[in-house]
Amino acid sequence: MIHEWLNTLHLIAGMLWTGGLLALALVSVVFRSAGTGANDGLRALAVTVQKWNRCITSPAMILLWVAGIWMIVSHGQFPHAWLLIKMVVVLVLSALHGLLSGNLRRLASGQPAKDFALVRKAGTVIVIGVIIIGIMAIIRPF
Repeated sequence: MIHEWLNTLHLIAGMLWTGGLLALALVSVVFRSAGTGANDGLRALAVTVQKWNRCITSPAMILLWVAGIWMIVSHGQFPHAWLLIKMVVVLVLSALHGLLSGNLRRLASGQPAKDFALVRKAGTVIVIGVIIIGIMAIIRPF
C-alpha cells in the first residue's frame, strides 16, 4: 500500500516540478528576448516566478527525489538499465533547475543573467527529458 502512495506522490511532484521548470525556462526566454530593456513588469514577473519556484517547484523536486529513492530502496528496483537512464535524466534536469533558479535570481535583482547553452535550450531539454523519463518509467525497455 505504501508503494502506491509513494508512486502517487512521485507523479504529482514530477508534474509540479516539470511545470515549474517550464515556467523558469519561459521567463528566461522572455528576458533574453527583451535584452537590456527589461522593464519593471518583467522584473515583477521574475519575482513572482521566483516565489513560485521557492514555494512549489523546489519542494516538488525534493519530494520527487525522496519518493523515488524511497521506492527504489523499499521495492528493490535497482539497478535496472531503465532506472539508471531515468535517474541520469532527472539528475540533468535537477542541474538545469539550479541553473534556471540562479538565472532567475539574477534577473529578479536586476543583474545580468549568465548565458549557458543549456539554459538557452532549456525548454527543449525539459520536454525531451520528460519524454525519456515517461518511456523509461512506463515501457521499461531495458
